[in-house]
Amino acid sequence: MFKLEDLVRWSGAAPEGPLPDSFPSLSTDTRDLPPGCLFLALRGENFDGHDFAAKAVEAGAGGVVADRSASLPPGLPALRVDDTARALRDLAAGWRAKVDPFVLGVTGSVGKTTTKELAAQLLGALGPVARTRGNWNNGLGLPKSILAMPEETRYAVLESGTNHPGEIAPLAALMRPDAAILTNVGPVHIGNFGTEERIADEKAELLRAVPAEGFCVLDATNRHFAFLRAQPRCRVVSVSADPATSADYVAVSSDPATGAFEVREAATGGTRALRAPQPGAHQIGNSLLAVAAARALGVAWEEIVERLAATPGAKMRWERIERGGVSWINDAYNANPISMEKSLETFAATPCAGRRIAALGDMGELGDAEEALHRRVGRAAAAAAPDELLCVGPRAAWIADEAVRAGLPAVRVHRAPDALAARAVLADLAKPGDLVLVKASRSMALERALPEPG
Repeated sequence: MFKLEDLVRWSGAAPEGPLPDSFPSLSTDTRDLPPGCLFLALRGENFDGHDFAAKAVEAGAGGVVADRSASLPPGLPALRVDDTARALRDLAAGWRAKVDPFVLGVTGSVGKTTTKELAAQLLGALGPVARTRGNWNNGLGLPKSILAMPEETRYAVLESGTNHPGEIAPLAALMRPDAAILTNVGPVHIGNFGTEERIADEKAELLRAVPAEGFCVLDATNRHFAFLRAQPRCRVVSVSADPATSADYVAVSSDPATGAFEVREAATGGTRALRAPQPGAHQIGNSLLAVAAARALGVAWEEIVERLAATPGAKMRWERIERGGVSWINDAYNANPISMEKSLETFAATPCAGRRIAALGDMGELGDAEEALHRRVGRAAAAAAPDELLCVGPRAAWIADEAVRAGLPAVRVHRAPDALAARAVLADLAKPGDLVLVKASRSMALERALPEPG
């Protein structure tokens, strides 16, 4: 429950109208208003939440947070603030301080959401855990995730994302991490940063925000490891999925096809057999990061073994669906050069009764490097050697061209302009027993290429 007196103190709001003493939740969307909630009227480029303030109260909201300058119906219960976007952050900061959980921040170019879910699953062994809702990891989503934490939360695993310079530092200031995981650094959103080094520096803002008594978990195999290791004030815990690379936690053996791996803990010299909840070398890497954070916080190995294998999968992230006798791997939530390559490697190692068909679409926000990076994925596709390759979208034409150039027979390479056209192509290509991978950037909505259920 959010007490009115706390909300006023945190945001500097001026109360108006018949406001209740407390609110059970906060919402920014009139399409989903829990009874008695506090509706916060945000302004965007194409909308103004103040236009829906009266509707929100009619629908059951207990009051609204509104700009002082906004025109509201007389008598509407409201908290007047200078700026509602700033108020959202102030309220989140106040709630974060009141709940006062141990905060584990997570960032990186690839694997943030998966690693966040894995870490939250493991920390559940220690007490009530809250986590970022879905991928609410930006300036709007992070404060909403913080405000969604139940008051009994003892551990919070919060994700921070960026696609432009200067975004991580304010997120880290709001989050106030006690510890952090940085999954990796790669050419994701590189069109907005220019170089990987600038991406690494941006991601490192989360590491710099961790206090000296905390810890940071880093992948020792990432080429930016030396730079990243030097950024935090606290101790660094390293992991490696490569047995030849020294680290605090090393996967000394692994089976990417099943997700099974054996990890050695340098501090004790002991090893444990574990299983990632999904197949793939990258999923083993994500699991190592979560395991290292859990061990640093005292989670017992027995809990880790049980909880890791039981972690539920996320929608459209290697989500396996059976339709019409065909196995579909819906990995279409998003894509970048690193995740494309990792998915193709895993796909090539996944057993199937029939043929493997890879449907790959455009990747966005790659700037001047977009052709080179799509062609890089084309070479990875050729190395994975699917029985059929479908390239969807104008940029994916580079994937198709490079795959053929790298040796994939042209007769096995198909093209489609968009997701709906890809659905028609796949309806002809895919036969019972086949395995189909579908992956592209979110803007492509490539999940629409899957057949309808039933």
